[in-house]
Amino acid sequence: MDKAAKRLAIIYVVLLSLSAPLMAAHLGCFIWIIGTHNMSGWMGIIMLLLPILIYGGVLVVLGIWNTVKSFQIYKKQDILGCINGMLLHKYGLVFFFCVNFVVLFIVYFILTFGVLVGTRGLALFAAPVWIPFVMAMLGWSIISSWLAILPGSAYSIQVLRGSVRTGKISGGVAVIHGILQFLFLADVLDAMYLAAGKWGRGKKSSVLVALVYVAAVAGIVWIVYKIRS
Repeated sequence: MDKAAKRLAIIYVVLLSLSAPLMAAHLGCFIWIIGTHNMSGWMGIIMLLLPILIYGGVLVVLGIWNTVKSFQIYKKQDILGCINGMLLHKYGLVFFFCVNFVVLFIVYFILTFGVLVGTRGLALFAAPVWIPFVMAMLGWSIISSWLAILPGSAYSIQVLRGSVRTGKISGGVAVIHGILQFLFLADVLDAMYLAAGKWGRGKKSSVLVALVYVAAVAGIVWIVYKIRS
C-alpha cells in the first residue's frame, strides 16, 4: 500500500470520526451567532446547512477516492496493500461507530421520551408531524452510517478477489464474505477473520478491536438494563 493511499484512508477515517464533535461545535457556534446577531430566516438556514453540506461533500469525495484507490492497488496485485487498507478503514471506524451510537442514542432519546416528559405529554398532539420527522431522521442516520463503511468494503472486496485468486477461499465462500462486508458489525468481524485468519495479518490490532467490541456490547447491555430498571 503506497503512502498516498494510506494517507487518504487515514484522512477519511479521522475526518469521519470527528463528525460528532465537529457537528456539536458547529451547532454551538450557530446558536451563539443567531443569539447575538440579527439575520433573516434564509441567512440562518444557509449558515446552518452550508457547513454541513461542505463537510458531507468532502467525505463523499474522499470516500469515492478511497474506493478508486482500492481498485488501483488490486490492479498492481498488492494484496497486502488491500488488506492494510481494509484494516485501516474497518478498524479505524470502530471508534466512529461507538461514538455515533452513543450520540444517536442520546439524540433520539431526547427527541422521543425527552420531548414527552418535557412537554408533559402535550407533544402527542404534534405526533402527526413529529413522528414522521423523527422517523425520517432515524432513516437518514442509518443510511448515512451505512454509506460510511462502503470505502472500507471496497478494500474488502479486493481482498476477497485476491483470496479467491490465490486459492485461500472458494468463490461461493467469497460471496458470503462479500455480503457480510456490507452489514454493520459483521463487516469488522469478517475483516478480522480474513486478515488474521486467512492472511495472518493484523493479529495484534484484531485482538484490540475484539476487546473494544466486547466492551461495547457490555456497555449496551448495561444501558438497556438501566433503562428497563
